[in-house]
Amino acid sequence: MTKIVPLLLLAPFAALAAEKGDWHTDFSAAMEKAEEENKLVMIEFHGSDWCPPCIKLNEKVLATEAFLAFAEEALVLVSADFPRERQLPAEQREHNRKLGKRLGLQYFPTVVLLDTEGNVLEKLVGYPEEGLEGFLATLQPHRPAGAAEAESR
Repeated sequence: MTKIVPLLLLAPFAALAAEKGDWHTDFSAAMEKAEEENKLVMIEFHGSDWCPPCIKLNEKVLATEAFLAFAEEALVLVSADFPRERQLPAEQREHNRKLGKRLGLQYFPTVVLLDTEGNVLEKLVGYPEEGLEGFLATLQPHRPAGAAEAESR
């Protein structure tokens, strides 16, 4: 029982961590924004209130200042959550399910990086062994040239 309690206590904080930054839940709107701003789309498929590696990814990587600074310049972020303790609206659940099916979701967490045409550039499954540094090193080569300049227009 003591092992479950800390995990349950972390669940609300994981949801807050996922909310740091400008996270979208509408994939189509995110794709439009990415094209307008010359950015990539990064989708995080996660179980915010039940998946330990998802919670760790949010706390140790996606909620960090280093990741959020990179995202501000290069990414449009999409959260596709599959919670168990709280209920998403039916339309959002279906949206996330279809998006997961379209991109071959099999495990949580999965992070998918797409270009503005919807082509998969990277698919990262699980918590990265190299942590934040490894995660950013994987994303960095895909950074669109001029992403920061497009945002300032």
